[in-house]
Amino acid sequence: MCTEKSYIEILLKEKNIDLDTCLLEDEGHINLTIHFLIEFIYSLPENEILKIENIFRTIDYKNGDIMDFINYIATAMINLED
Repeated sequence: MCTEKSYIEILLKEKNIDLDTCLLEDEGHINLTIHFLIEFIYSLPENEILKIENIFRTIDYKNGDIMDFINYIATAMINLED
């Protein structure tokens, strides 16, 4: 990921969500942080990144729970490795 802040990082900072927050620990996934998930997202093809960013925008606009979508993406990422 490049050194400039991504849209998702900026959004999460505005929402006071710590990038070092661990995800899916109950399922046994240690060290899976939001920061790691953001790196994964920005390693995807550009068209997928734009889709994901637009979903974040929609959730933010509707005052939805950003963490629900973050956990959804984390689960999908883990299932890719199965």
